Amino acid sequence: MTTTSTVTSELESADIWLATLGELQIALPKHSFDTWLRDTQIFSIKNNQIVISVHSPFAIDWLERRMYQSIQKTLEKITGHVYDITFVIKENVISLPTSPVNIYPNSDRKYNLPALNKSYTFNTFIVGDSNELAFNAVDAVSKTPGQSYNPLFIYSSVGLGKTHLLHAIGWHNYNNCISTQYTTAEKFTNEFINSIRTKTTKDLKEKYSKIQCLLIDDIQFLSGKEQTQEGFFHIFNELHNSGCQIVITSDKHPQKINNIQERLLSRFEWGLMVDIQPPNLETRIALLKDKAERLGLSIGHDIFELIARYITQNIRQLEGFLNKLSAQQTLMKLPITYATTEALLFNNKSQYYKIPISKEAILENISLFYKINPHDLTGKQRTQQIAHARQITMYLLRKELNLTSTEIGRYLGNRSHATVIHAITKIGLELTKNPIVKKEIIQITEILTNN
Repeated sequence: MTTTSTVTSELESADIWLATLGELQIALPKHSFDTWLRDTQIFSIKNNQIVISVHSPFAIDWLERRMYQSIQKTLEKITGHVYDITFVIKENVISLPTSPVNIYPNSDRKYNLPALNKSYTFNTFIVGDSNELAFNAVDAVSKTPGQSYNPLFIYSSVGLGKTHLLHAIGWHNYNNCISTQYTTAEKFTNEFINSIRTKTTKDLKEKYSKIQCLLIDDIQFLSGKEQTQEGFFHIFNELHNSGCQIVITSDKHPQKINNIQERLLSRFEWGLMVDIQPPNLETRIALLKDKAERLGLSIGHDIFELIARYITQNIRQLEGFLNKLSAQQTLMKLPITYATTEALLFNNKSQYYKIPISKEAILENISLFYKINPHDLTGKQRTQQIAHARQITMYLLRKELNLTSTEIGRYLGNRSHATVIHAITKIGLELTKNPIVKKEIIQITEILTNN
């Protein structure tokens, strides 16, 4: 087993903690990791003791009760040594002004922005087809708060950039001296409950009345919390009436959030609702390249493409895997090659990775499914069965691999852009109207996924 002195002499504490966070990020729900672990750091390592700096007493309590053993085991896995862990409070984000800053000469509204992730800015947000509308909407409300879309409601599955956009607005407002409050629905709930317990609800309302922009993350957490919803409803109305810009995120469309008051849902729908879809292949590669550059990693395009074809649904998983790859290089002295990357992906595929589907696999499995020769799909025959199978092939090449219409046409016998677009549109429409086609697509997709 590696000794402490050996570990600390060979490895920087930042590298140890980066590797640890990479493992924990994969294992934990996004909101838990972002709330309690994302901004933590190793404060010191001495003998058998490791001290971790966190941002609040609540973080210490939560980590000691729920994460102590997991963190200890992860550190042991990475370093080969068992540490006793101590959590301490220490600021680890950019310091904010301690004195109030007036927004306008005659305004009594103060600048009140809490700690934000300094990596989550507009400059570090990668824009692609899947998130362009959300990014443009956020850009608009940043330039003209309270005027463009109010409220702005952003929804998507986990790990697709909602929190990044909220923090980006926060930093933009910080730089422009716009009074802003960022919180999560979970923190707002705790704050509201505490204000009832201590009979300080008036102070809470006063705190929120002094802002020009409210950023609230994971609003779905208010589900079933009737009294908190009541309090938020009144704060929302007061802020909206005063022209305060409100930006809300959720992991689902507001109408799909259970146990939310109807009048609150109607408020969410007053402005603009936009969703973020999983990033396409090109965006995933761009995200990986940007993250690698910030980590100081030198990686070939073929490796980026390999990772992007395996991990398809979640930006957080992409970044978490790149952290693991970086840790493997730093801690185990393994070069980042196509082979080592593929091995790491394969060893972790049971957790969340999707085995990549190739053009050849789609062609072969559709041929088997419809009992036709693969050459018929790329050839000139146009019987009803072959034409239908060819259109299904075009649809799945777009859906599964995100190939362009030109790439699909070239692969299937140099067919025209218009032919490919017609086929994809036709199958897309039939999926909503024809149960037989829908069943075929589901069966073929299951075959491809299970191979």
